[in-house]
Amino acid sequence: MFSNLGMRVASRSLVKASHPSVATNHVLPVSNLDLFPNDFQVALCSIYPRHTTGDFASVADALRTCLPAFLDHYHPFTGRIVTNPETGLPEVHCNNEGAELVVAYSDVPLAHVDFHDTDGSLNQIVLPFAHDVPLSVQAVEFACGGFSISWGTNHLLVDGYSICMLATHLCELVRTGKLSVYPNHDRSLFLPRVPRTYSPALARSFVPCTSDNLFNVLNCEVNVRRLYYIEAGDIDRLRESSSKAGRRATRMEAVSAYIWKLFAGIVEDAGDTCCRMAWLVEGRSRLKEISDMQNYIGNTTTFATKEASTEELGSGSLSQIARVVSASIREVAKKEHFQEMVDWMEEHKREGRWVERVSVGFGSPAVVLTSFHNFGVDLDFGLGRPVLVMPVVPKGRLCSAFLQVVGSPKGDGSWNVSALMWPKLAKALELDGLFKPITSRYLGLVTPAVPRPVSKL
Repeated sequence: MFSNLGMRVASRSLVKASHPSVATNHVLPVSNLDLFPNDFQVALCSIYPRHTTGDFASVADALRTCLPAFLDHYHPFTGRIVTNPETGLPEVHCNNEGAELVVAYSDVPLAHVDFHDTDGSLNQIVLPFAHDVPLSVQAVEFACGGFSISWGTNHLLVDGYSICMLATHLCELVRTGKLSVYPNHDRSLFLPRVPRTYSPALARSFVPCTSDNLFNVLNCEVNVRRLYYIEAGDIDRLRESSSKAGRRATRMEAVSAYIWKLFAGIVEDAGDTCCRMAWLVEGRSRLKEISDMQNYIGNTTTFATKEASTEELGSGSLSQIARVVSASIREVAKKEHFQEMVDWMEEHKREGRWVERVSVGFGSPAVVLTSFHNFGVDLDFGLGRPVLVMPVVPKGRLCSAFLQVVGSPKGDGSWNVSALMWPKLAKALELDGLFKPITSRYLGLVTPAVPRPVSKL
């Protein structure tokens, strides 16, 4: 396997929206909910095998051709992210300066990429881009003829749902020449109340994003970044074990219960008596009464966090833990909770950046889980589905384990998982057999060996 993918950028160009109205210079303030994730780059990366009905050049040409029309509907992503000198807050200058289109090549075939090691695979495939650029579409061809497409952007403008919709829309436009639905960029959907109201518990969940509250960057080096898959049958068996008469656990609740129980054993062995689990909860389905919410491009996520004793988790059944997971998520999955977040940020946004206490390691050890598996990602350009779709986030300075779940493009009910975690947790997950390493062979990127004829002489 190759640790260096030999990436060479062939071209890096700016593509502008085609409609004259997009060139109008106006400012799009970010919403209060956009300020919670903070200002850092994220990406969605998809991997495609070599196809017999088309090639990389045709995909790159299609992107060049379709991007201007795509940006007519995604006009904030052809502007620039700047900081307002008076307020100190970020905003988007919608001036049609251009989204970025990158075409690059790798000397390595996909069969030789170690996908299990995220730092040696996806984190190298997604190329750096300027911080003020809201969208960098990156196409990379590998030595085997397979390719990757990545959508790089800023978390200020998108949550997981949004980046999946953005990528799906570009693929749909390339494939069909039109969009079935149109995105909604209206940040006025989330306005603070007068008077502003929020609970003390919500206020306690945030800390200033300062160097004093961020752990030394060297401490983060002990984490490992891995890609796994969980087979559909294993998820279903966990679901059965996590369900009890009268209540059927969801697949996410079942996997969460399994991880939390396993994690508690590791924490107890290390001498701690409590540990936490947290979930990023997407809010669109909880804000249905807001018009066009399902097409909203922006942030509508919140954390649900629950602490429990290692003794309680160790002795509890999966069904008991799954009920705790369900109750914890329901507690924040309400319109009132999101409105409280808007109100709280309105009072505190000029004091600097804020971060969730659980994400930077304050308190007992924690695992954070976020799920993309219900977002309906369709990244078929017309040459077939990708074999892998995963979000890519920077290392940062977080001191909690962070797992991202995405439904497999195979459509067979299996899950792919991107994990940033401590080596002890990685070892425990792998030994138990539920989390299996994603490899190029599993993805179908390795050409089966042709048996050599046996001599009869």
